[in-house]
Amino acid sequence: MTADAVQELTFEHTQEPEGPRDVPGRSRWRAVKTFVVVLALVAGAVAAGVYIVRQRMDARAYVEIGTAVLTAEALPVGLPDPGVVTDVLVGPRDHVSAGQELARVTLTATSASGQAQHQLLRAPTAGTVSAVNVAMGGVARAGEAVVTLYDQAKLTFQAKVPVKQLRELRLGMTAYIEGPGLDHRVVATVDRVVPLVGADALATPDQLTVVLVPDADAAGTVSTLVPGLPFSATVDTKTAAGRTAAVNSAR
Repeated sequence: MTADAVQELTFEHTQEPEGPRDVPGRSRWRAVKTFVVVLALVAGAVAAGVYIVRQRMDARAYVEIGTAVLTAEALPVGLPDPGVVTDVLVGPRDHVSAGQELARVTLTATSASGQAQHQLLRAPTAGTVSAVNVAMGGVARAGEAVVTLYDQAKLTFQAKVPVKQLRELRLGMTAYIEGPGLDHRVVATVDRVVPLVGADALATPDQLTVVLVPDADAAGTVSTLVPGLPFSATVDTKTAAGRTAAVNSAR
């Protein structure tokens, strides 16, 4: 064997084998996979953008109206005639039923026969004692409250709100109450705005009181709270579409 033949055999033996040829179907599959991945990334980015925009819109829909104080309507209980309170039968925070005895009073005026007249002071309705206004031995004037009650079923949250902010509210909007004594937020409704009349209108002309009524489902929770406690209130302006504006919408 000649030297040239040996060199030719050696070259053939050491030559690198050719790689597998690229199949057209495989290239198309890779292109499809790349397109699907890119499409998924774009869709994810769009969805994230929509979510962020929606979150920002939702955040703008909520109006914080500040401090809302739990308020009870006072029900003073007294007698039409003056007298001396000889016994007080209830104390603050006591729950009473309609007709329950609250105090005993000896009237100042005697009867025609000269006998002392005694009267029982009874609760006109069920409620909770907020204050004993005249202690035992004290003199109660005619019509003066001896005991003050409030109805736990009629508690409301009241907030002082600037008129400019009030124009964003409508009656019937949903409000959320949070604060001390609540392990979850309480749902309430924008019920009414208290008008300012007389000297009050001159004192605070730029703000009005908004009354928030707790929903029926929250009544049990609210009834356990002490009137006078402050809470924070937020109103969802997306609710009550088309309802009456809380105040005149003219600017």
